[in-house]
Parts: sequence; C-alpha cells; structure tokens
Amino acid sequence: MIEPPVHSSGWRGSPLIHLVATIAAWIWRWNDDRIGQRPAIGRLTAHTGLVLTTASFLILAGLGLDSLSSVVRTVDRVFLDGFVQNVDAASQAALAERSYYRTASPALITRQARVHTAIPIRPRLEVVTYTVEVGDTAEKIAEHFGLQPSTLLWSNPEMERRPDLLMVGQPLTILPVDGVYHTVELSDTLEGLAEAYRVEVEAITSCPFNMLSESDALPVGAQLIVPGGTKPYEARQVTLYRGPIASTFEASGRFLWPASGILTQGYWYGHRAIDIGASLGTAVRASDAGFVSFAGWTDIGYGYLIVLDHQNGYQTYYAHLSRVFVKEAEVVSRGQVIGAIGSTGNSTGPHLHFEIRYNGYPTNPLIYLR
Repeated sequence: MIEPPVHSSGWRGSPLIHLVATIAAWIWRWNDDRIGQRPAIGRLTAHTGLVLTTASFLILAGLGLDSLSSVVRTVDRVFLDGFVQNVDAASQAALAERSYYRTASPALITRQARVHTAIPIRPRLEVVTYTVEVGDTAEKIAEHFGLQPSTLLWSNPEMERRPDLLMVGQPLTILPVDGVYHTVELSDTLEGLAEAYRVEVEAITSCPFNMLSESDALPVGAQLIVPGGTKPYEARQVTLYRGPIASTFEASGRFLWPASGILTQGYWYGHRAIDIGASLGTAVRASDAGFVSFAGWTDIGYGYLIVLDHQNGYQTYYAHLSRVFVKEAEVVSRGQVIGAIGSTGNSTGPHLHFEIRYNGYPTNPLIYLR
C-alpha cells in the first residue's frame, strides 16, 4: 500500500506553488485589457485558466487537499491583487456608470449617495395684501396665490362693486383659503352668516383663523373668514337709450369677433365677459348689426363704453375704449368699426372688455363667437 506523501509547511513555499501563481498572474494580465470592454467574458476566461492550471499541477504532483487549499489561497490573493491594481480607466468608468465600485472583497458593494430633499408646499397661515401691477387680471392674481378668482371679489369690497375691473396700484386682500371675508355687523349671528353664505356654522367656528366657538358672541367690526362661502351674482347696469332709432335693421343672430388680439381673460363668476388684449388704437367692430343704445363715459369702471342693442334679446358691450366713433340711436352694420381699443376706466392695460347679454343677463361670449 502506498502512503500519501506527508506535506510540511515548507511545501507551501515551494517553487511549484510560485510557478502556479506566476502562471495565474500571467493569465490575468493577458485578459486585463478585455475586462473594461467585456468584463464577464474576461473574468470567466481568467478563472477557467486558473482552475485548469491548478488542476494540472495537482494531478502531476499528486498533491493532497491541504496543498490544494494552499494553492487556492495563494492564487486567489494574486488574482485579487491583480484585479485591484490593474483594472484600467475604461473598466473603472464602466463600473462607475453602474453606481457602485467593487473593492478588493467581491462581497462588498459601496453605493453612491443620492441626495434629494423634498420640500412640501406649506399653506399660508395669514391674510396678506397684494398691490395690482400692470397687466394683472383677477384670474392671474388668484392663480398666483392658489385661490379662485371669486375669492378676490368676496374679500375686497371695492373690487366686488366693480368685478374684474382692476386699477394699477390697487391694494387687494388675499385670504389663505377660498371663501368670503366678512366684516361683522351689530345684527350678525353665526346662524345668519352660515345661511347667507350657504355653509354650515361649524365651517365658520372650526376655521383656525377665526378663533371662535359656537358659544362666542361675534365682536362688531371683526373680520371673519367663511371657508367655502359664496355670494349671489349681480350684473352691473348702465342707463340705456330707449328712444326712436334712425333706421331699421335686421341682426343675423351670429356674432363676429369684435377685435383682433390675444384672449387675456376668460369668462368666470366675477367676469361675465372676455378680455381681448391688443395694441392701443386697434379697431373695434360691431359683432352683429344693431343700434347704439349707449356710447360714452361710465362711472362704474367701464371707462368709455359702447352698448349695441340687436333687437332680438341680445346686447353687446364694448368697454375700456380709447375712442368712440358712433353715437346713441345710430344703426350700425355687422363688422362696422365703432371704436378703438384703450385702457380707460378700471383697467391694467390696453384691451377690449366684451360682453354678450341675453335679456340683460351676461352669458359666455365664447359660445357665440365665430
């Protein structure tokens, strides 16, 4: 019976082991330039070569398990040292793109930091004042503060009397939430305010800005926020001409765009009209045939205004004009020039404020315009 050879610690430092390590290092360097381009294939080739080389020398030398372990540890150390020291710039760039770097230990992965701080949108906690600037509209201001345009009306008495008709430099009260801003009067009660603004009493008392409870008396002169409150709409009226007209006419019932320009404000609760922005002096035309029931200056914010009565239930309003080319009782044809765009009255810039009313009530002009 042949006894297996006895291996001492001196065997681990024999020339055979060093030869195996040298061949392993040579195989790694041969694949070094392929790792950056095709890492998986390069590593597979290197490991395969090492395994085959080690197995060949073990078979030839008749080594036991103890020597095998020694060879594997030596080869692995040479392999890892070569990996760390010899990976070229292309390999490191490829690894960096995958957001981690492999260190000398294949089991350790260090991820790159990804710093991102989410800043939540916080609600305003107080009533603020805004000064109207050139080009402002109720819609633009409301959008800036995250409110409905109607909230601006119901928190600014001056603006409520002249809806949508702003003036540069005009101060506006801006609420932190949508609703009505009410100044308490002597006869006011919580139940009465809730009924008037179509909300529950709890909506008023639970609003943290009011600091009230249902048992509290309302202090006269105090200003309360009524969240979600609404008010009825009242159309502005001008004194219209009702006398005889110069001649007969027949309206088509179809409406032309009264001016060329840009739609700067649409139809909403407090703006029962459209605004067409254009250069000062741009021609304004009659949207349909009719007679002039008003032409001149107004004191309710319209500035110079023309009103056409089309004798079929419809009236059209042309406001903020710089010039008026027609007079009351005159009959005009569809498309006739009747005035020029301006910025008179309560206005923040040159535009035409255009209304279509049916039986005296403002309707959305965009439904009718062709």
